Amino acid sequence: MSHGLLPSRLMVSARRLVVVNLLAAALAFAFMLQTAAPASASIGWCRSDPVVVLDLAVADVFVSAQLSDLTKITGATEIVIVIPSTVQTVVGIPTLGFGYGEHIQFELSNGLKATSSGIELRVKVFVPSTDSSMPIQVEFAPRILGILAPSTAQGYANSWITFKAVL
Repeated sequence: MSHGLLPSRLMVSARRLVVVNLLAAALAFAFMLQTAAPASASIGWCRSDPVVVLDLAVADVFVSAQLSDLTKITGATEIVIVIPSTVQTVVGIPTLGFGYGEHIQFELSNGLKATSSGIELRVKVFVPSTDSSMPIQVEFAPRILGILAPSTAQGYANSWITFKAVL
């Protein structure tokens, strides 16, 4: 039995493992870019998707920008969710935003209500950019059925995009 073969076999196995992991990561990234965009005939979109939890109800906040505009973004995406003062909140899963991260805040409002039919809320999003004419799309989607018909708003970078939703 030769002990000299064992290290070279381990080295080949380690290299193979690294290559397989890199290929898997590349495929996952390519799949993410393909599936993260809403259907469009000519424009590709990139989407960030932080998850928030409001009174144990899970929801996604989708913020989308055109792929060709990503280099124009200059900072973290600001997301503010205004909720009734009785609602408990947590950021479930933050994301990298468009490469600069996201700042997610919750603000309390006495004007919004949490009832048995849902939690009233207001979603506000700001994406900083070198181009104020850059289109931004925002969707608030409660998990399960809400993901099929999210509350949506469109606007532009460097301006607050604000809309009402119910969770």
